[in-house]
Amino acid sequence: MLRTFLCVYRCGGVAKAAAQLGVSQPAVSRHLKTLETDMGRVLFSRRGRGVVPTPAGDLLATQIAMHLDALEDAVGTFKPSGAAAPVVLGAPADLLAVHLVPRLTPLLARGIDLHCRIGPSPELATALVHNELDLIAVTQVDEVPTRQLYLSHMYEEEFVLIGRAGEAPYTPESDHRSFIGYSTSMPMARRYFRTCWDIQPPTPALTVADLRTVVSAVAGGVGLSVVPRYLAQRGLDAGRLSILHIPHKRITNSIYLATRQGRQQYPPIRLAFDLLCPIEDGMSLPS
Repeated sequence: MLRTFLCVYRCGGVAKAAAQLGVSQPAVSRHLKTLETDMGRVLFSRRGRGVVPTPAGDLLATQIAMHLDALEDAVGTFKPSGAAAPVVLGAPADLLAVHLVPRLTPLLARGIDLHCRIGPSPELATALVHNELDLIAVTQVDEVPTRQLYLSHMYEEEFVLIGRAGEAPYTPESDHRSFIGYSTSMPMARRYFRTCWDIQPPTPALTVADLRTVVSAVAGGVGLSVVPRYLAQRGLDAGRLSILHIPHKRITNSIYLATRQGRQQYPPIRLAFDLLCPIEDGMSLPS
């Protein structure tokens, strides 16, 4: 019953759990009903086509997941070797290229396949909750269903206002140079301008949904932009880019690694957290 419960918890639905366990949906429902009767607690509530864990369900999953995963792992050592299920990771393209994929090669060395999906944080978080992804790297946690997520801080990225080398410093009161953004809303520039000058940034003249291309466009003299320093550092070191404004205090943004609650002890996902978050500070945030 506990294995059935944990599978439903991780899948987010009875039908998906039944398919994964190789049993009928009525059998899964009976197991859950028996467990709820024994515990005297409701473990799930229905939402749309799936189920959402109650606080009692969250607590039970937290208490049993590590132990059941360890037992499954131990039993697995006696089974014939076979291909492990791939780990599906979602993140923005630049994070994948610069920070994530290069540090996850030990997964491949252990025979664990890694499949990657690119997208913005809210979209990836929704996919994670619906069990379409195993892991996500997110830069925003204020608009996602964090109650169902286990998050660990990876690092702080610093925002810098850059232009082509030789450009004059930026002065918002009289500056009319064009801006380049990852999107029309330019959340990085909006955060930077609000913090530094308590104003909105200019409307971007060019938008490109790839920050590496944004940096290349700035280096080519197309306009200015606010980007994470790690993407601009090579251009800064090579003399192709310049920082056009120095704020009184560094403007940073937190990057988190997240999985569904209860999945953090699954061995391949545990390894990914160990590789990407060496100093673990995992947390479950309220919705």
